[in-house]
Amino acid sequence: MLDNEECIHGRRRSVDVGGLALALENQGLGHGWGGWEEDEQGETRYAELLSDMYNHTQTTVNHHVNDLSPIVIPAPTRARLITSLDSWHFEPHNLPEDEVLFCTLILFESLFRIEHMHEDIGVSLDDISVFLKHLRLLYCRHNSYHNFQHALDVLQAAQTFLCAAGVVPPVSILLESNDRTWRSDKSGKENRLAFDLNNTCLFALFIAAIGHDVGHPGLTNMFMKNAKAPLSTMYDDKSALERMHYALLVQAMRHHCLGKLLDRPDSGQRFRKVLAGIVLATDMCIHYDFMRDFGSLMAGREYSLPQRQLLLCQAIIKCADISNPSRPPSVSQYWASALMVEWTSQASLEKHWHVPSSVTPSDCPITHVRGQIFFISKFAKPLMDLVAQAVPEMECFAHHCTENLAMWEARQENMASPSAGQFPSSRVVVPSPRPPEDYLTSFPLTLPPFVLTPDEPHASDEWHSRYPHSDSSSSSDVSSDIHVEHPAILQSTSPPASPVPSVGSCYSLAPRSSSSSLASNANDAAQTMRAAYSASVRKKKSFYHRRSWNATASSGSSPIISTYPPLLATIPKAALLVAETTASDGTTITSVTAMVASPAGENGRGRKVP
Repeated sequence: MLDNEECIHGRRRSVDVGGLALALENQGLGHGWGGWEEDEQGETRYAELLSDMYNHTQTTVNHHVNDLSPIVIPAPTRARLITSLDSWHFEPHNLPEDEVLFCTLILFESLFRIEHMHEDIGVSLDDISVFLKHLRLLYCRHNSYHNFQHALDVLQAAQTFLCAAGVVPPVSILLESNDRTWRSDKSGKENRLAFDLNNTCLFALFIAAIGHDVGHPGLTNMFMKNAKAPLSTMYDDKSALERMHYALLVQAMRHHCLGKLLDRPDSGQRFRKVLAGIVLATDMCIHYDFMRDFGSLMAGREYSLPQRQLLLCQAIIKCADISNPSRPPSVSQYWASALMVEWTSQASLEKHWHVPSSVTPSDCPITHVRGQIFFISKFAKPLMDLVAQAVPEMECFAHHCTENLAMWEARQENMASPSAGQFPSSRVVVPSPRPPEDYLTSFPLTLPPFVLTPDEPHASDEWHSRYPHSDSSSSSDVSSDIHVEHPAILQSTSPPASPVPSVGSCYSLAPRSSSSSLASNANDAAQTMRAAYSASVRKKKSFYHRRSWNATASSGSSPIISTYPPLLATIPKAALLVAETTASDGTTITSVTAMVASPAGENGRGRKVP
């Protein structure tokens, strides 16, 4: 027998999902998008995925919002970290956790020394400080590679590239007078692409750098595709992780007064598109498309100012995201080993859950060396060389990349020669591989369906866990059509959904033998709604078109409406049905149903959104 609250939640979910499904069907948006052309319940399944994405994104971010105060950095520590942040030999993985957080704030403080930055952004450093503190909790500490240290590494690399180009000040400016502002010197460099970046672009790039992997489960997009994870299904196997990172990042921004940047009438849509485009660029599946577009820019093709700005921001974050091969050898080797550990953990999980293999880590040293040679020669070095054409000051980093490639090639030659002596190498200490149970606190939609569905048999032993895990902070929008896995990605599924969960909500991950009344209730509600939907709604021809929505309700105010990129702010508020109900515990539940139209495209079937 279900209790009253579960009955209310079940009915709410049935009404919310059913209404959204009808809206999707009426506009021809459901079938075809998720591979359901022959399935009369395609709109329902799509609506359920949208509902789950909204609920889990809310729950993940809301879980960590309590007791956050601005960061306070001790003076001696501050001076030491400022000096280290101006060094290309920066090693965030060797810093205590608190100092990793301190470094992120220091980098934003240096950015705010730029003339008019504070006025242009309209956000205080205290708000950014609390936002960074919150964001760190949303990164998974179990990941050996995709963790908050990696986020700081990418942010510091991006700042270093921009500083070399003369676009942002060195971090050491913070050792000078507190009221000193900084202005870039453009004399003799007026036509440089780097100076197309305004303060808003620079701030978006910094936010994207520190948040580009938030909620990363330590699993690749290919893992989710093979495991048929709901997140991958929802986004048609295209940049699923990156879309999730963006959704979580935006949700976290809204909690800490950064949401105003997303919703400004004159510039909010543009800011969201830039932020989304930068985060998406970190998906290595779109690497060759980016190389083509940036190459055409260098060849003289005409692009508008916003297009040039976005392309350069994408170039900077891509170089920063895979900057490890251009770091000093000891730093480069650490990150290469950390990534291999993450892959080893994924390979173990794939075997444990009987998911098709998507990564092939090896304990064989020569295989590891060959992998580095392949990645540097095919990805990192060509990218650095191309971007250095637009930002000549980055030539030195491209040169470091070339030197590291030569080092790995020499190591391979040494290993292949029986007569040669042992090639010297640095001892690199990295975390141990993760056990399968560590993944159970990941963002639910990134896990295989059987993991959270009590009616399905499990390939693993029994376990029971909570989501999200308060001390591991796992979990956690944009688009593209390309396929190439980056040597560094991971994630997967969805538990029983409920209306917008309150802070502290948790989901049970239970084997088949255990029962979950909430799961049963959600399944019953979905089945009932599907039956009613099938009986009362006529099936229409599908359009390859999709839209998503996201809403945040702040106390005492109307919900703030946004969309998942790249369809940002394209749904008019008049087309959104907002409803509020009160649950038995007194909690106000806000639901949003999108009533959207499908734009006509070729052959009248509607256009496929990139």
